[in-house]
Amino acid sequence: MKFFCVLLVALSLLCAACSPIVKVHENEHRPAMTEQAAASYTPVTVENIDEKGAPRSEVYDAPPERVVAVWQNSIETLLALGVGDRIIAGMGVPDARYIRPEYRAAYEAIPYTSLENLDVETILMMQPDLIVGWSSTFSPKVLRGTAFWAGRGVHTYIAPSSARGNRNKTIAQECQDIRNLGRIFGREERAAEIVAEMQNEIAYVAEKTAHMERRPRALVIELLGKEIRSYGANTLAGDMLRALGAEHLAAEGQSLSMEELITLAPDAIFVVVIEDDYGNEDAILARLYENPALQDLMCVQQRRIYPIPLYAVYSAGTRTYDGITIFAHGLYPEIYMDETH
Repeated sequence: MKFFCVLLVALSLLCAACSPIVKVHENEHRPAMTEQAAASYTPVTVENIDEKGAPRSEVYDAPPERVVAVWQNSIETLLALGVGDRIIAGMGVPDARYIRPEYRAAYEAIPYTSLENLDVETILMMQPDLIVGWSSTFSPKVLRGTAFWAGRGVHTYIAPSSARGNRNKTIAQECQDIRNLGRIFGREERAAEIVAEMQNEIAYVAEKTAHMERRPRALVIELLGKEIRSYGANTLAGDMLRALGAEHLAAEGQSLSMEELITLAPDAIFVVVIEDDYGNEDAILARLYENPALQDLMCVQQRRIYPIPLYAVYSAGTRTYDGITIFAHGLYPEIYMDETH
């Protein structure tokens, strides 16, 4: 049953119309940390990177209280850790409907939310003590580099999987990202629970499929106009397929012709839906289901072509769980016939 809730949420978000929002609470009030909470915090050193991917360390003497979070993975991970009341600005989410229902109220309580980034001057006036985002967040034309913020006493945290030099994106990186943020905010136990949920799903699949001699043949693609582009083994999607024991087709990450797709004969196809196409997944899948050349493929006949949102397979944070479960159910529908899982 857990999967169907996740999948319904993911698909309902994709079906929602996408329109930018800007929301500001004029009378901002962020609760101050209690003296007891501050006293119980043990200073931590967190290994992270700068905008160019070079390693750097940040020392936190107290958990941040005024956080600017950029992109969905940053925002939702903080909400999942239970520190949403520390976020003073959340940027990069098209609409509140894209936030998990259990976190939506906390998201809507953030004083400022928008699809677009605020300018540097406005953020400086907000007096943040931490900015969380992707490496691109800290480019010169966006929010400027980590050194700029360090010089003004502002911590920065970059999701390592977003670094341009990161050629091998993994579930382990996403888990470490969650643990790091848990340490920064003194929420290690909650971070461990989030990571365990992902690991338990993978373990469940391994247990239920241990007897299978033939592994499902899976293809992960993105439709770019007339081009079909596969997601390779070095992507987060590829690592999810590996962890779930699937045979990953076109794992080099290449352009595919329709003839090559037919020759591959996948058991299941997963189509990555990017932000601009949220709400259009039926039309996107129809390009495959209604293509006369593909009618002999078993995955077409068995209706085993699945949409998967980009936020579940790229620098996904807590949404890594969504990616794992969507892949798992598409690869092994038979082991989920019992909806109690």
